[in-house]
Amino acid sequence: MSETFLTNCPHCKSVFKLRKEHLEMAEGHVRCGSCHSLFLATDSMVSMEKETQKASMAETVDAASDKIMGQALADIADAPELEVEKLVSKTTKRSIIKPTLFALLTLVLLLCLFWYFYLWPNRIKLAQDANWRPVLNASCSIFSCQVPPLQRIDLFQVSGIEVSPKVKGQQEVSLLLKNTADFAQPFPKVRVVLSDIKGGQFTTPDFSPAEYLPEVNHNTLIQPNQTVQIGFSFLSDNKIYSGYQVQLVE
Repeated sequence: MSETFLTNCPHCKSVFKLRKEHLEMAEGHVRCGSCHSLFLATDSMVSMEKETQKASMAETVDAASDKIMGQALADIADAPELEVEKLVSKTTKRSIIKPTLFALLTLVLLLCLFWYFYLWPNRIKLAQDANWRPVLNASCSIFSCQVPPLQRIDLFQVSGIEVSPKVKGQQEVSLLLKNTADFAQPFPKVRVVLSDIKGGQFTTPDFSPAEYLPEVNHNTLIQPNQTVQIGFSFLSDNKIYSGYQVQLVE
């Protein structure tokens, strides 16, 4: 077998093998296969033993590096990724829960303010509105309050009206009040309007249920188709009135 040598290109530092025949052909002059420079191989000879040791060491170092990197990548892939996923999951949940909780608290606060400053002060009027009554029912189920009962003045029927003048301008009123609605409702307020032949009128104050039915609790409702006789008296001027009218007021 022909003897083999190693030479080192002085220009690009590439190392390659040469046989003895190559050196003898051109008196030791060779051309680098990497940079194509011409140089004298005998001036740049390299020890085969040293290069073999370097190559062996390089392979050992490369293998160790590859092993270390592989283990590190495996560790990163196995443990930290799970931790990152958990952290991202927790962060995502927190980022969703906090705004949602804040929005709910804000909504509850606004509903409370709306109920306190509008619904409750106007509950009697709103309770008679078909659109607002369900809202009052829902809010009172939360705040444990009572929705005012419905009242339809037009579903009351007045009959048997008597207005009797007494001494010193005192007038006494008696009438029958009937609830024709299919639901119980509060007693209405009552007023009387007196009139004379010249068009003059005298209007009484509004009489509340507590005034014309003092023996009945003012929260008592008149039941469907129930008829109640009421009476009250008032002072008018000393004029003579020939007509009268009874008006019901909410």
